[in-house]
Amino acid sequence: MMRARGIVIALALAGCSSDASEDAKEKAAAANIEAVVAQNEAQAAAIGLPRGGTPSPAKAAKTLPPAFLGRWGITPADCDFSRSDTKGLVTVFADKLSFYESTAKVASLTPVSQYKVVADLDYTGEGQAWRKRTTLELVTAGTALLRTEQSPAATFRYERC
Repeated sequence: MMRARGIVIALALAGCSSDASEDAKEKAAAANIEAVVAQNEAQAAAIGLPRGGTPSPAKAAKTLPPAFLGRWGITPADCDFSRSDTKGLVTVFADKLSFYESTAKVASLTPVSQYKVVADLDYTGEGQAWRKRTTLELVTAGTALLRTEQSPAATFRYERC
C-alpha cells in the first residue's frame, strides 16, 4: 500500500500526463484490493472459514475468488457475533453462500473480471429448493459487496464485517 502511495506521489510531483495518473490510480486500487484479500484470509482463518488460495482446475468453475470470502453485513448489527438475529448477514465460502435461513451452493461460475462474477446458485432453506442467477461484485476497493439477483431483480449491498 505504501509503495502504491509512493507511485502516486511521484507521478503527481513529476507532472505526468492524465494517462499516467490513471495508471497510478489503477495500481493503487489493485494494491488496496491485495491488502483487503490478505485481511479477508486472516479474518476467515480467525473464525474457522476455509482459506481462499488458488483453486484446482477441476474446481475452478465452482470456486469463488478469495477476495469475496468472509462475512458481510447489510447493517453493522449483522456483523455482531453476539446477536442471533443477523438476518442481513451473508458468509461467503469458496463454494457457497450462507444466509440467515438458507444456503446457496455454487452450481456454476463465470468470472467477468477479478472483482465481478456471475453465478448460478442452488438455494435450500425452510424446506424448499430453488436456483437463481446472481452477480457478485466487489466495490469501494473491496470493502463492499453487491449481490444482484435476476428473476425477480433485486440488489443487496453488504459491508465487510
